[in-house]
Amino acid sequence: MSERVARRSTTWQRVYAWAALGALFAFAQIYAYVAWIRSDDFRPVDMGADPIPESVKATIDHYQWVTMLILIPVVVWFLHGIVKNLRIDAVRLMMIGWLSAYWLDPWLDFLRPMFTYNAYALNFGCWCRFIPFWQSPHARIAEPILIDAPSYFYTFTGTAVVALWAMRAVRRRWPRAGNVRLALAGFVAIWMTMGLLDIAASRFMGFDAWPGAFQSASFWGGHYYQFPIYEFLLFPSAFVASAFLLLSVDSNGYTAIERGVERLECHSAIRTALRVLAFIAFCNVLNLAYTTAMGVHAVFADPWPADMPSWLANSR
Repeated sequence: MSERVARRSTTWQRVYAWAALGALFAFAQIYAYVAWIRSDDFRPVDMGADPIPESVKATIDHYQWVTMLILIPVVVWFLHGIVKNLRIDAVRLMMIGWLSAYWLDPWLDFLRPMFTYNAYALNFGCWCRFIPFWQSPHARIAEPILIDAPSYFYTFTGTAVVALWAMRAVRRRWPRAGNVRLALAGFVAIWMTMGLLDIAASRFMGFDAWPGAFQSASFWGGHYYQFPIYEFLLFPSAFVASAFLLLSVDSNGYTAIERGVERLECHSAIRTALRVLAFIAFCNVLNLAYTTAMGVHAVFADPWPADMPSWLANSR
């Protein structure tokens, strides 16, 4: 009897702790978004005097259209699965979680500007200065909402699923494979997919830039299209961790952060809400850890490249 009570108590602590943290993240981002929309910051970032190459304009235009067109079948698939099964699975919960982590995208610059977007993409500036504990005086980041918001919704979870596939393939081949080997498989899978897209976005597409980086530890260091090599380790880490969470799904469809929620004596809608908030917390923690690490390093990084074009400088 005492063992059962102890197990139920542990379940309560884990589920409610994750959900409480998720609610805190949800409240903070709602405040940031609303304050931003009502402020003078809700306007496009100036592209500056430098001319934007026509090839870059065409690339950004196509990138926005493709991202939005992909969103349509993804939303249909997302809703159809919930209606059909009358419940929400771990992958869809993670999609919600990563979408909720979008508000931390500009946190890379919370101490010093180190990452920028092409101001040609549709944007209304950024909610930066409304994020709690924001320190940088520069708060004009051209957040490309037609690209990044959908990407957080389906590309980020898709990347985690790719890593999950690699982990399962390794486990089938080597049943005794440990977490290190599984993590390495996840990293390789991400490097070959999202990693290549990240490099292409900076080097060839003109979509974004990493001006605040260690140039000696970057591809093409010293130029506006430089790409920090250590981004290859920090950014994929969030998706490897997400893949491990999906790998922990049990026979009832619950992951490590929500397992036991079915034993809580409450309405099913409340249990679903707790699961959603738990995933919101998990994904926000991952994004916060990644962006904070990159943001802190920017304080010690090299000065911006001298050839930085105004349409990537975000009014700096």
